[in-house]
Amino acid sequence: MKAAALLLFVLPTAATASGLDCIFTTICSPQTDCQTHPGVPFSFESNLGNLSFSVENQQITGSPLSHLATPAMGALFQTSDTSTVLLTIAANRAAVMTQQDVSATGGVRSVSYFGSCEPVA
Repeated sequence: MKAAALLLFVLPTAATASGLDCIFTTICSPQTDCQTHPGVPFSFESNLGNLSFSVENQQITGSPLSHLATPAMGALFQTSDTSTVLLTIAANRAAVMTQQDVSATGGVRSVSYFGSCEPVA
């Protein structure tokens, strides 16, 4: 599978940040239930408010979720012909990233990563 803190001062927004650094500490899947981890890192680049990440030397740019009001944000990424990633970040920087894969037999597998994301200036 390809792979997602409340601060008391002003942070850069996605439009002004160069990216996001995320740490996911809980990972849940129907196949494995939920597991606690010390922190699974995941980084996103930001260009004019559009988020992207690299997988196997390929840059994947997400489609912004425009219905979320700033400072919350989110994006939907098509990572392959059969896989998508949905990232949602709340105003308090709490984040969830879910990967969904459609199998060759028509089933769906899903893994959700829970943690937080911080803008990188």
